[in-house]
Amino acid sequence: MSQETASIPSDRSQERSRLIDHFKRAYQIIVGLAITLACTKLFPNWIALIPDVTFWLFCIFFITVVPIFHGGDRSLDVKYLGSRPQGFWGRAAYVWDVYMLLITAIFFVKIAQAIPGVGLGFGGGTPPQTPQLFYEWMTGMLVFDVGVLVVDWIKSGVLETQRWDELRVYWRWIVLNLVVAFVCFLASLHPTWILSHISVDTIAFSVFVVALIRSILDYSFGKNFMFP
Repeated sequence: MSQETASIPSDRSQERSRLIDHFKRAYQIIVGLAITLACTKLFPNWIALIPDVTFWLFCIFFITVVPIFHGGDRSLDVKYLGSRPQGFWGRAAYVWDVYMLLITAIFFVKIAQAIPGVGLGFGGGTPPQTPQLFYEWMTGMLVFDVGVLVVDWIKSGVLETQRWDELRVYWRWIVLNLVVAFVCFLASLHPTWILSHISVDTIAFSVFVVALIRSILDYSFGKNFMFP
């Protein structure tokens, strides 16, 4: 009898882990689709290996996806792996987190589709010929992620599903995302604004540098959160 009782917490923990993994798998599939789609836009002519605007947009996408995907994946473990959601609002918060992850992954797909090039156009659509749509989707994704972080920070403190201190890194990520979102927004205004005298390649490379710095700082600030 005592052995059966002792095995229950372990079984419940495994069930909770599998439940989290189910949603993670859906998240991973959509993100994997986005990366695959972006890869079809990269070097369509394998002989012409000279970096162009498509190359730099792919790099912006790739360098940004990884830390956001990593952080989203880890957030479920940090908040729910140790204990199950309690009450209606606790369960609602869990479902909210899952939907926010999936919507973020859908943003990744739209960003990948917006990379100019001759890659696969799912749904019969024609790939865009300018980077404007890419920057717009990047801006939208980063602003959306800021909103998710703000809501998550507040609800985690109110519902006590996670210690406030462990989410202290959120405000730094919020600032980083807002900075890069603003840069992408400015880039989306080319060539109708003051950037008209700068080439699209130069702008794309500059945005990549900003995105790279953002990702480095992302991991630097969130090392304790990201790497248990």
